Amino acid sequence: MEQFERPRLKSSAAAEGATMQAVGRIKEVWTYPVSSVGGQKQERLVVAPGGIAEDRRFALFDAETGLAAAPEREPRWRPALFMEANSSSATAMPQLHFPGGERFWLDDPTLNAKLEAYFGFSVRVGYYASKAVHADIRFPITSNRYEPAALHVVTTSSLAALGAILGSSELDARRFRPSILIDTDGMEGFIENDWVGNLLFVGNNPISVTEPARRCGMTMIAQPGLEENPDILRSIMRHNKRHLGVYAEVGQEITLRPGDLVYAET
Repeated sequence: MEQFERPRLKSSAAAEGATMQAVGRIKEVWTYPVSSVGGQKQERLVVAPGGIAEDRRFALFDAETGLAAAPEREPRWRPALFMEANSSSATAMPQLHFPGGERFWLDDPTLNAKLEAYFGFSVRVGYYASKAVHADIRFPITSNRYEPAALHVVTTSSLAALGAILGSSELDARRFRPSILIDTDGMEGFIENDWVGNLLFVGNNPISVTEPARRCGMTMIAQPGLEENPDILRSIMRHNKRHLGVYAEVGQEITLRPGDLVYAET
């Protein structure tokens, strides 16, 4: 990969003199309007210091206990992985798509009955607490199971490395739910590990890589077109300390698109 001197950027004064390496191009960008439910591939992604506005705004929760869905821990929530949610913008009301093709806006008064029939217990939709500053008062607030990072980055190199360990081809990125999938053709291994504590650049925009992404049981659970495979999580634990991909944040609002070049500080 080509090496060159990083342009002098006001937003990265601490890294003056560092070199940069071209690592690939953005292949896909995703949002997940409803946590634990399949997401939506986008044509662009607007990321602010507080994260992606339309990402994980909503969650499914148990109406009796108030606890948010946890498919990685409770089998009763696993049907959520066969649903999808989409939204046209950060202000638009998302739709839930059920297997078989039925679609419901989240504010549809018939949705609760559909959710209960689908899961077999009383399920509701709520706003995640971290997104509740501008919450719609028609939805209750439900506590976050975790604090989502602004960005979740995965590379094709890591997917190929894990696939090779498993004796299969490159794994489907949907198992890992990245915000950004970077095509790092020509690079090998879990390359994101080396980015932690450094900067990525997309165009003139710096992205701070804060920590490795610790994986959970969600990676091995069956999803549409993907069979259950416990060896996925076992292999991540044995070969990469339970990590795959990285979390990152931005200092100002930026827009990311498929095809954008990505560089990493070295």
